[in-house]
Amino acid sequence: MNDIDNLLEKYFNAISSTEEEKKLKSYFNETGILPEHEIYKPLFAVFDSERQIKAPKITLPEKKTKRLSFTRRAIIWIAGSAAVTLLAITLSPLNPLQDQNTEYVVIVNGKKISNQHKARQYAENMFGEAEKIVENSYQPFREAANMKEELNARKILRETAQKIEDIKTNNP
Repeated sequence: MNDIDNLLEKYFNAISSTEEEKKLKSYFNETGILPEHEIYKPLFAVFDSERQIKAPKITLPEKKTKRLSFTRRAIIWIAGSAAVTLLAITLSPLNPLQDQNTEYVVIVNGKKISNQHKARQYAENMFGEAEKIVENSYQPFREAANMKEELNARKILRETAQKIEDIKTNNP
């Protein structure tokens, strides 16, 4: 009995050997099972009945490998060669698109400028023009501020009141 309890404990902890599992299966297939072990009998009976069920055989169709035609292989080979050639040209140090001698390159209107002095002159001219545009864009705001100052009602009333006082004092 103690032996079966130890085997069950190992079995449920998943550390039992195949020999120990065979002992348990044969024990539960016999008729002299102890009453405290009766609860495990259906479990081992299911395992035994499941073992007798055979899975249907599935046959997968064999995949026929089709050989590519000569024309198709030639096209693939030519396209691969063209891709490798383009990659080699692009990464080549002789590529005219790569200028590795200059550290300073600016592209203006699609034209490459590698002379640092010319690029700086062009940039300064462009910034000067941008500054003029910004200045001109602020002009309407300045005019509006001047108009607001000129049309200030308090200022006009103060000046009018001053003129009236001046007239009263000059004309008794």
